[in-house]
Amino acid sequence: MKRLNISKTTLACFIAGLLLTTLTPISGRYFALPDFLKGFLSGLGIMLEVIAIIKISKANKGKKCMLSHR
Repeated sequence: MKRLNISKTTLACFIAGLLLTTLTPISGRYFALPDFLKGFLSGLGIMLEVIAIIKISKANKGKKCMLSHR
């Protein structure tokens, strides 16, 4: 099985986006956050995830991924 070569900045961007997307609703339950801030942080997290996915797809554009070769 081939391992994807993902840069550290792309991986950090993806992880930060996942954390922002998941922790915003959880923190909104326990702390009084305005709707604007909740929406902004969730949107920022989604934007970071999309940027990371685009960078990964551009880096692996020329490479073919074969899951099972027989």
